[in-house]
Amino acid sequence: MRRIGLFGWILIAFAVGIIVGVFLTPEIAGTWFKPFGDVFVRLLKMLIIPLVIATLIVGVASISPAKFGRLFGKAVFLYYITAAIAVFIGLALALTTGIGTGMPVEGLVAVEPKAPPPISQVLLGMIPTNFVGSMAQGAILPIIFFSVLFGIAISMAGKVCEPLLNIIDGVANAMYKVVRIVLYYAPIGVFALIGWTVGTHGLSILAPFGALIAVCYVGYILHVGVVYTLFARFLGKINPWTWLVRVKEAPMFAFVTCSSGATLPVNMRVVEENTGVSKEVSGFVLPVGATVNMDGTALYQGVCAVFLANAFGIPLGGGQIGLIALTAILASIGTAGVPGAGLIMLGVVLGAVGIPLEGIALILGIDRILDMGRTAVNITGDGIVAGIIAHWEGEKLLPGIKVGTAAA
Repeated sequence: MRRIGLFGWILIAFAVGIIVGVFLTPEIAGTWFKPFGDVFVRLLKMLIIPLVIATLIVGVASISPAKFGRLFGKAVFLYYITAAIAVFIGLALALTTGIGTGMPVEGLVAVEPKAPPPISQVLLGMIPTNFVGSMAQGAILPIIFFSVLFGIAISMAGKVCEPLLNIIDGVANAMYKVVRIVLYYAPIGVFALIGWTVGTHGLSILAPFGALIAVCYVGYILHVGVVYTLFARFLGKINPWTWLVRVKEAPMFAFVTCSSGATLPVNMRVVEENTGVSKEVSGFVLPVGATVNMDGTALYQGVCAVFLANAFGIPLGGGQIGLIALTAILASIGTAGVPGAGLIMLGVVLGAVGIPLEGIALILGIDRILDMGRTAVNITGDGIVAGIIAHWEGEKLLPGIKVGTAAA
């Protein structure tokens, strides 16, 4: 009899969680299930900071400044291109289906999301004034900035810093082992989170907003099944279906936790161990991607903007649609990899074209459902970009990953 692996237990836990959740009251779900799910998310988040610091420093220190520049340029290029395509898919689906038309909007509660900071503040915020403080606050961009700078310094120092680099490399390898330990709890965490989600919101919540949910998920599936597939096949010479099967744990974790940041340790493990992408590439591309690559969020924001415009009876011209697309791309890249952040940044997109922010209240009830899918897309995109860049850098991936190679 074939032994059930980790992913098998996660699928079982996921299915059982849905079944059990149907019979739970919101009170029981919140009191008895959510804490066990929160433990899982907290364990994953516990790994993020030390893992990002160690892997980034080792990765950057191990490559030349010229190669670092290449990796950064390639990653940002792919992130922006795929985000633009994601928004286009979302807008095309929303505009052709006319979702939101006739939706009742009376009695909405006013919603006031935080205003987006100016670009100067965003750039300054990337530079930490207190690195320890940034770690305590979980501010990923300042941590990435310092880690990259520190890695470059170690590379420039040469032999004198080799002992330090060996120590940090040891920390990185220890963190990979900690990830493995934490994943033993994964089936329990998945069961609890799904049970809480279904028990709190109920399956009935899907009915009134079925069209919005359907359009978003059709967009998610198209982006992964067409865009990522074509990018992987023609830019990375990667067999996309083999890739997706090998890394399937990562989008599953993203789907359950709704957090790109919390899923980062899992994504790094499966991409490195199951596809052969080097720690050098994954250690740089994936942490950056978890912060700035949000294709699913961009698609979601485009769909929701059109949905709310139709609900309020606001006609959208070509200029407004273009502004939605541009703002959604920029807002998605500035979205933190935590649950619900996409909903907050949606206010930026709505404000850009004059759609009442009160409309966010319409989406609040189902945002968790939408968040699960868009986070899974975000994480999948991070991995695909890492694989493409690994191919561009001439890395030899595991058998079966590249087109024309047989699995071992």
